[in-house]
Amino acid sequence: MTARDRDFDQLQGHWLLARLGKKVLRPGGRKMTEWILDQSRLTDARVVELAPGLGVTAAEILKRRPSGYVGVDEDEAAVQTTAKVVSGQGRVVKGKAQSTGLDDDSADAVIGEAMLTMQGVKGKNAILDEVRRILVPGGRYAIHELALTPDDLPTSTKDEIRVAMSKAIRVNARPLTPAEWRQLLEDHGFEVEQVRIGEMGLLKPSQMLEDEGPAGVARIVGNAIRQPAARRRVLGMRSTFAKHDDSLASIGIVARLRDTADAFDATGADSNAPGPGREASSAARREPEIEFLDADQKAELTAEPEALSLHDIATAAPAAEGGDGPAVKRLQTADGVNIIAMRFRSGQTLPDHRAAHPIMVQCIEGQVRFTVGDRTEVLTPGTVAYLPAMVPHRVDADEDSVFLLSMLT
Repeated sequence: MTARDRDFDQLQGHWLLARLGKKVLRPGGRKMTEWILDQSRLTDARVVELAPGLGVTAAEILKRRPSGYVGVDEDEAAVQTTAKVVSGQGRVVKGKAQSTGLDDDSADAVIGEAMLTMQGVKGKNAILDEVRRILVPGGRYAIHELALTPDDLPTSTKDEIRVAMSKAIRVNARPLTPAEWRQLLEDHGFEVEQVRIGEMGLLKPSQMLEDEGPAGVARIVGNAIRQPAARRRVLGMRSTFAKHDDSLASIGIVARLRDTADAFDATGADSNAPGPGREASSAARREPEIEFLDADQKAELTAEPEALSLHDIATAAPAAEGGDGPAVKRLQTADGVNIIAMRFRSGQTLPDHRAAHPIMVQCIEGQVRFTVGDRTEVLTPGTVAYLPAMVPHRVDADEDSVFLLSMLT
């Protein structure tokens, strides 16, 4: 075996494919990458990408006009490659996903693709702890990974697939089921907002054509033909993927880092909100826009009835509780808003606190006093109040009341 053959034999699968000219190295291809980026609302956000590799995703992130971009990769060649892609629009630093060296609360969104899969339990936990540290409360974490399906796949089958994958790609791959990916994120303080499951099409002809184009596929095939050792590795990976195709999938997840505004306790304190010297998220709020549709647009655009959500706040609000504070119930987490219902007994209060996001509040039943500084407004049914993020305020119930909080995320 020549030195080059030994090199090809030992290369991790993604770097082997990159050596042959493949540019898109994610299990769900460009489509899944674009989906997680679109769901992450990156415009005017401070974005950190972990392990950007060849910079393909970095280019897509920049198309969405973030306020800043930082890539973190421990491979020096990847740092140099991505730095060229983002030149003048961001920076790339050498570091590990488990220890980025970035400041606390320095990102509004973190993107990571095809990297957690390659970590064991300890590595996954370390990366998630680091993401939590650098994200602002309410920030988004988007991942694109390999999944095992269905959720009730037998443990013996999972182990068989993991061993086969590790041998084929020369990495100790540890993909999880969708339920396990969700649980992992929730265990680290994230609330899963969006999940999408697709094919694991890394070496499928149809996805390769979509990702690389005909010329790109021809280049990859030509390089593989000229390098027999590399060709054997690729065929071995493809055979492993095909053998387990029914159980392999790509998964995209967008999750939001919880803050204490998500679940008020009896005191209403927001202890995780940024304090003095810590800035809230700089992600710009989207301006409301209304577009009236002409006949052609109405014919072309799909109006999904299930997209509409309804809440009878007075009925859905939780039963009143004893103590000083109201009963609180989250009714929905949706794109751009969290809907929270509160029920007060007369005399109960939410003492001085602040929220990490702008809020709109409305008294549904009864009467409450809403106080900001030395200004107090009486809210009765039909009155709506708006308050920017991080402004201290309090709520006092003059009588039994139902109160609606809409947190604008």
